[in-house]
This record gives sequence, C-alpha cells and structure tokens, in this order.
Amino acid sequence: MSPEVVAVMEPFVQRGLFPSAEAAIAEIVRDYTLRQIERYRAMESEFEARYGMNYEQFEDYLQARARTLQERPSVALGRAMMAEEDDAQEWKMAREMAQSWLGLQREVTQ
Repeated sequence: MSPEVVAVMEPFVQRGLFPSAEAAIAEIVRDYTLRQIERYRAMESEFEARYGMNYEQFEDYLQARARTLQERPSVALGRAMMAEEDDAQEWKMAREMAQSWLGLQREVTQ
C-alpha cells in the first residue's frame, strides 16, 4: 500500500476506528459499494412507482406507444414519449449500474 494511502487512513487507525489502514480501506470500500447499490436500486424503485410497472413492462409500454404514434401522429404524444424515452434511458442506466455494483460487491466481499 502506498505511503499516501496509509497517511490518509492513519487518522482512522489512530482514533481506534479500525485496527489497520488495510481494514479501514476494506470497510470503506464495502460501505461505499453498498451505498451505490442502494442509490441505483432507489432510482429503479422510483421509476417503478412512477410508472406502476417494472422495466420490462415499461419497454413493452413504450413499444406500444410508438406504434400508436405511427398510426396516429400527435405532437402531444410525441412530446410525452420523448420524456418517457429519457426516463427509459435513465432507468436502464440505473439497472445496469446496480448490477455492476452488485458484481463488484461480490468481488470485494470474497
């Protein structure tokens, strides 16, 4: 471990919060990873609550809306769909990030 990292962790060790710099880093990394998982899962939950469905159902919903827009063009529907598409991208990103952090969590807790 580099001297710079040890120096940053030293106050935690000196105050008796952790037995070593390595233990401090390990715990801080685990905590940060958990907070990121919670953050992205919360984002997913917010979208599920907003739309009353899960991501896969929302994808189906968007496809149906796109067909409706093709059959009956509407400026209002087009605008609404643009906002929903933005949410779909954010939702997808939140799902992917949650999965990524979950994978990382498995790695750092082994």
